[in-house]
Amino acid sequence: MATQRGNSSPDGQQEGSTVRLRVIRLIATFLAAIPFAAVLNIFQDWLGDGISASQTGLLIGVLVLLAFLVYATMGTSSDTAREGQLTRAELRRMRESVEESFDEFRDRTGASIRYYPARRGTEARHLEQARTLYRKAGEVVEKARQGDEILAVNSFVEVFQQGSDPAIEELQEAYLRRIENRLLHGAVYHRLIQLPSLDVLDDRSLFLSDSIEPSYLEHYRRIVGLTANAPGQEASLDAVKAKYPISFVVVKRKNNGSVGGTIIWQVNEHIQVGALAETGHFQLTGIAIVEDTKGDVTDHFIDWFKELQRGGHRSLTTQDLRSREDQLPAA
Repeated sequence: MATQRGNSSPDGQQEGSTVRLRVIRLIATFLAAIPFAAVLNIFQDWLGDGISASQTGLLIGVLVLLAFLVYATMGTSSDTAREGQLTRAELRRMRESVEESFDEFRDRTGASIRYYPARRGTEARHLEQARTLYRKAGEVVEKARQGDEILAVNSFVEVFQQGSDPAIEELQEAYLRRIENRLLHGAVYHRLIQLPSLDVLDDRSLFLSDSIEPSYLEHYRRIVGLTANAPGQEASLDAVKAKYPISFVVVKRKNNGSVGGTIIWQVNEHIQVGALAETGHFQLTGIAIVEDTKGDVTDHFIDWFKELQRGGHRSLTTQDLRSREDQLPAA
């Protein structure tokens, strides 16, 4: 093993740098004091011979004080700069530590999450946020290949606001068409709609369409028509008794022996209208997209889906989806 000579350790190098810095500061202090001395000399000449030797000593004392103040100010600035460097270095280490923690979490669980808001900031930003939200949701759906499952759950215990912005409806329409496109390419599509009771479907005075946004209503009708006219397509639209006040979509990978999947978890907010709670409505406030490569998170959502099915389900028909404007005669 080779033996190093001299103080070449990091601590020794830092100490040498500190000594050089102090020498430079001391020289700079005397240079900075020269203008002050010149000003005092001019001031003394202007007063003439009225200044005694003791007063001259006082001037020298003031000069020393000024020099000290300059030195102290430089020292403070230097210390502040050095502390700033240390702070930035510490923040950098903290950021790297947090990133390592997230990497470790992703490696261990195989999951990552990203939230996309729908109603954050000014009203002018909401449409831009909606475009991003539905585009990202559509990209998740596009991952479904032949044999993969698209499992969706909607809760209509919450009554959603009707008559939304036509631009938003267009975004919803494009997203739902992407689901239908995946179905036509061999993906399996099952959707559950949670209702307070399945008996409401037999009450002809009630209209399920009152709680469904127009773009989704047309999508449901297309799915019902597709399952009726193309029995080979693996798709279903069922009503179930409400249990979980959440809405989500799971794209479950099945092909090539893959595990895991991707979750679109919808977050809703309640909008109060008037004094009574029942006069309010719900609206979409954002979605969380969970990428789950190992299936640990996806399996929980699939368990909820199956539990809703086990509680009893009923396939929806065109008549169940009738609206007040085009209601069909009772069977």
